Amino acid sequence: AEEAPAEEPAAPAEEPAEAEAPAPAALEEENGLSGGNTALMTLSSQSPWQDETPALSAEDPLAARYEITQTLAEVNQTQQLLLTPDELDTLLASDRCIILGEENLLDWLFGSEYHFLQWLFDMIFGSWGSGETPAPEYSGWKTIDGNTYYYDPVTHQPVTGIQTVDGKIYYFDGDGIMRPATFGIDVSKYQQNVDWKKVKQAGAEFAIIRIGYRGYSTGALALDPMFETHLAGAKAAGLRVGVYIFSQAINEEEAREEAFACSYVLNGRVLDYPVYFDSEYAVPGAHTGRADKLTKAQRTACAVAFCEEIQKYGYEPGVYASTSWFSTQLDMNALKSYSIWNAHYGISKNKIDCDLWQGTCEGRIDGISGNVDINISYFG
Repeated sequence: AEEAPAEEPAAPAEEPAEAEAPAPAALEEENGLSGGNTALMTLSSQSPWQDETPALSAEDPLAARYEITQTLAEVNQTQQLLLTPDELDTLLASDRCIILGEENLLDWLFGSEYHFLQWLFDMIFGSWGSGETPAPEYSGWKTIDGNTYYYDPVTHQPVTGIQTVDGKIYYFDGDGIMRPATFGIDVSKYQQNVDWKKVKQAGAEFAIIRIGYRGYSTGALALDPMFETHLAGAKAAGLRVGVYIFSQAINEEEAREEAFACSYVLNGRVLDYPVYFDSEYAVPGAHTGRADKLTKAQRTACAVAFCEEIQKYGYEPGVYASTSWFSTQLDMNALKSYSIWNAHYGISKNKIDCDLWQGTCEGRIDGISGNVDINISYFG
């Protein structure tokens, strides 16, 4: 689940305040994309969630990716990444928030657009032997023949894909031409003190908010302590909202439990975007999470069970994964009835049909301190 900032994001100064889920209550029918089916809502009086503790927080499957993103932001004065061999191995093995992982590495090295190896060749040899006058070098914004480009100040080439420039969000096609798009972000407890008005002014029109996660060791369900704060802030600023849960379900029963847990917290509240089942490795490189050894068939069955269950509570279902994960770990044919949220970084156009494309995990926008995932919506 798009690009690398040049400074380390500020870590939270203290453990985020715990948020309580709304108590189950009589629900009212509401209009919207999803939510509010009172006929099917049968909430238990006992919450399926546990309050997040330091021990449970250590099982947060998103924690390792947040730490890696911090590592990516560490650069020295020559703009070189400060990575140890172990850190590099972790980067290459990860599925999320890594611009050098799997298909992203190939795109970065050999992509049809102006790629790294071409830039390296030009840096070493220039126009040697060509007899041609070197093209002018641009930096920053440039309008050519009515089209707007942004030139990288290092490579002097037009940037492509989802980019953040001076705290604002932009999209550039494969030729580097700026194009209109519907932008949004996804957030969790790792984004603190968000100024949602500034986020909207930066170009975000929607937010997908993490409702919680299942611990990758014990399997306990933990409510994201920033969920209610983020949800209220995003809606107050006029952003459309959806939610996701980071699954560690190892069977269909647990997947249905995760869907019920989402419905328990939402308690009939209307969403503009789906409720997404986030499927990926819990520990990049190590693959020691409780769900990391599932077969493709088992993992697909969990995703389908979640989607079918969340539909019963009146919410639109969806599945989040990277391009490689959808190809190797999930059966896309079994998921074609559900919304697809695809993560693929370092490219100018998403490679599979989806409703949401997460194009970078290293966006820097006004209103948020540190990195944030940037998405494009095709919902319209």
